[in-house]
Amino acid sequence: MIDQRLRQAIESSDLSADAVIDILDLASRFWVNGERSEDEDIEIVIRLLERADVFEEYLSGAGEIINALARQAGLFPYYKCSDDLHDNLAYEAHRAPGLNDIYFHKAQRAIFTLLEQGRNVILSAPTSFGKTLLVDALIASRSPQSIIIVVPTIALLEERRRRLIKLFPEYQVISQAFQEIQQPRFIIIGTQERILERQDLPDPDLFVIDEFYKLDLTNGDLRAKSLNLLLARFIDSAKQVYLLGPSIDKNPVDETERPNVKFVKTEYSPVAANIITVDPPGTDPDTLYRYLKQLSAESSLVYCRSPKSARVVSKELIKRGYCSSSRIRSQIARWLRKNYHEHWYLADALDQGIGIHHGRIPRAIAFLMVQLFNRRELQVLLCTSTLIEGVNTEAKNILIYDKFISRKKLDRFTFNNIKGRAGRMYKHFVGNIYLFNEDQPTDSEELDIPILKSADALPEQTLVQLPDMTLSEANRVRKHKVLDRTPLPNDILERFAKYGIAELEDIFDTIVDLSDSGDERLLWNGVGSYDGILAAMETVWGKIEFNKHDVFSASQFAFLANRLCLSRTIYEFIDRVTNGGDKFGDFDTRIDRAFSFLRGAEYSFVEPLQLVEDLTNEVFGQGSADYSKFLGDLSSWGIPGKLKALEELGIPAPIIQRLADRLNPNDVDASLDIIRGLMHGEQSLAETERLILDYTLD
Repeated sequence: MIDQRLRQAIESSDLSADAVIDILDLASRFWVNGERSEDEDIEIVIRLLERADVFEEYLSGAGEIINALARQAGLFPYYKCSDDLHDNLAYEAHRAPGLNDIYFHKAQRAIFTLLEQGRNVILSAPTSFGKTLLVDALIASRSPQSIIIVVPTIALLEERRRRLIKLFPEYQVISQAFQEIQQPRFIIIGTQERILERQDLPDPDLFVIDEFYKLDLTNGDLRAKSLNLLLARFIDSAKQVYLLGPSIDKNPVDETERPNVKFVKTEYSPVAANIITVDPPGTDPDTLYRYLKQLSAESSLVYCRSPKSARVVSKELIKRGYCSSSRIRSQIARWLRKNYHEHWYLADALDQGIGIHHGRIPRAIAFLMVQLFNRRELQVLLCTSTLIEGVNTEAKNILIYDKFISRKKLDRFTFNNIKGRAGRMYKHFVGNIYLFNEDQPTDSEELDIPILKSADALPEQTLVQLPDMTLSEANRVRKHKVLDRTPLPNDILERFAKYGIAELEDIFDTIVDLSDSGDERLLWNGVGSYDGILAAMETVWGKIEFNKHDVFSASQFAFLANRLCLSRTIYEFIDRVTNGGDKFGDFDTRIDRAFSFLRGAEYSFVEPLQLVEDLTNEVFGQGSADYSKFLGDLSSWGIPGKLKALEELGIPAPIIQRLADRLNPNDVDASLDIIRGLMHGEQSLAETERLILDYTLD
């Protein structure tokens, strides 16, 4: 953090030519004698860049001096060509190859040089560093044939997919598990779960993991295990590996064991932030309301610990009179009530100028919230951590309202990711971070990623999921010892071992016991009855770890799944669930749980039931159980064929359901083209539907 007096002088509204001269003198003198750190010098230049036009009004030529300082600081994305040949040559040396009018800052240039040489790199850098740009530049400059990019969330997947399609039309961009590789040059992008579904994964020329801190196994998270499996699969077989993520304290790589992996840590940031503790501190809606009113002319992102917290905060703000009228927002809110539920609190919040984004909101609507926010139709967006992991928003202000993430205190990774959302290169030189709780996380940022320590440091459940050719001799021996001692078939281990080998054996034994006793409740096909669905889910409930999405029992799952498969529309499903009585909580809680179940239906509940199906067929005989129709209807919300994928692309499910008869259920791209064509028709889409798609489809 720079000297407060200098910062106050730069931000002062009481300026004169002499004051500007003094500020520029102080700003430039320490580059030579080293009395300030480089980070402090860079922050000063960023703050000067924000005020350059104002300084120029008081002192002609001030802008040129600030431009020269930007070049000195290596902030070439902000530099403007001058009369100095050497400076201009340096500027051109930082041009990102293959990307029109994009320039690296000096720290990016240094990392890119390593990547351009073909090095495997783990980059630890601030959120605002521009780590993803290096992937784009690497593809543009080296033209790898095959690329696999792993991202932590579907929301981030869709954002990256759109950008990659625009930047690299010569590549086939694959984001769905059902898409086949059809071109010689391709980019597979997806979450770890989606990529692991594929049976055709090549050894890629470039393998990328975004937010590599998700590899940390300290908490035993199932998603972390899946991500580690992918890293183990490709760390030695991919031609180049690039892992990118936030700043961590300690090198996670044992460089004696992994000499071909270069860990780079930097704190270089091309944006600055003002950190402000609110007065009075504390999680208080009155204080939040007061600050948001003061910031009403600027875009503000409010971090809340959970979907419930975001919902409560929206209601508290509305209760205190927060209101911003807009014909567009009111029109969309009416459509949401008509097509999802008439009492959905998100529609009420939107009507008043408050956006909400969290993991229980359908993807297309969550994306709509971000687009409304980025286009300044919304000034306030309440969000949870689902928006923090890489999704780009143009927020001037970040208000960290809660100090928790769900029931746990914020860790430094999440806290720093939230802070990094403030400011945006080319949009805001300086962002503002408002802390409602003074105690910032101080826990160590050390990661437990065994494969980076040693190629032989693989747990048994990972070994059995990897091909022999990717394993060392010692690991091959360990793997085959496991295969020899377990009664589980190899193909089931390869697919499901992440749940734990002992746990799978327990489920297998349970199904054997059912067979021995003549219990045939697992032997069903088609859409399934309540009793059949219940029996299948009871077989795994409490035995393996998977995201339950607020479902508290196997019987509750069977009830909700049965309701979903029998409902013709999303509205009908939500209405059935919310009318289910107080056993599911108050009305708003019931709506949230309905949406949470829809999210879980897409994947979380599907794989455990596929495990039951496979083991049932192993025990009772192939063809005894066939849950494919049920699981297809569950994961697609009853939307025909592959059309559910359109929801990820920004088309709300009610629109897909209404147009389903006019679309091609087996061709998502063709169906997307049909919808784009219908957007320009006079009667095919309602006015509000065209309005929504104008925001979500670009």
